[in-house]
Amino acid sequence: MTESTPLRPKKHDTYAFLETAGNLFIWLMGGLYVRGADRVPKHGAVLLVSNHASLLDPVAIGVAAPRRVLFMTKAELFKIKLLGWLLDGVDCFPVKRGSADRAAYKQAIQRLAEGRCLCIFPEGTRSPDGGLQAPEAGAATLGMRMGVQLVPVYVKGSFEMLGVSRPLRRGRIDVIFGDPFTFEKGIDKEIAGQILMSKIKELADNHARDTAIPIRPHRFVKPCERGN
Repeated sequence: MTESTPLRPKKHDTYAFLETAGNLFIWLMGGLYVRGADRVPKHGAVLLVSNHASLLDPVAIGVAAPRRVLFMTKAELFKIKLLGWLLDGVDCFPVKRGSADRAAYKQAIQRLAEGRCLCIFPEGTRSPDGGLQAPEAGAATLGMRMGVQLVPVYVKGSFEMLGVSRPLRRGRIDVIFGDPFTFEKGIDKEIAGQILMSKIKELADNHARDTAIPIRPHRFVKPCERGN
């Protein structure tokens, strides 16, 4: 894995639009706050691993992170023409849920090889009650194979704002970034998954240790990390 890996050609870029729209929406609903953003490495490949309790989680993380973040996104969303175009413009890529999607895994490897910041939800799907769930193997396997830095993330308040089978309501979302870490060589993938979730849980239990910084609507300027 190296930053010298050739980058893919630049295409349409919708990141600033989606980031601004997402930030404005959450701000109108009650506010978005970030804690520990300076822990996210500014350059090179990074794998963010986060809890998943709401459709708003990718929006909140994408806005709160200090650099551009791309996501694995369920394949069904790409079938909606306009939404698919918007997602393609932020370099999201489809993943088929419920089975081992080799194409999505290869895409994730490629993005990390390009030195990008990729976010994965180890639980695989949204939590039905807002609590942490057991991890699937994908995130841990990817982190071990690529040897990249992983940053745990905890999104607090998104379930209360828009959880599974819950109506949209006003509230506040906090995005907490933890300290970067890497897996030891030869670690068992099941243990690696447990480590991921334990670090996310630690953030959930100690989210107030860092000062919460409000993110108010503003013009975003996050440099494009793909080729020109």
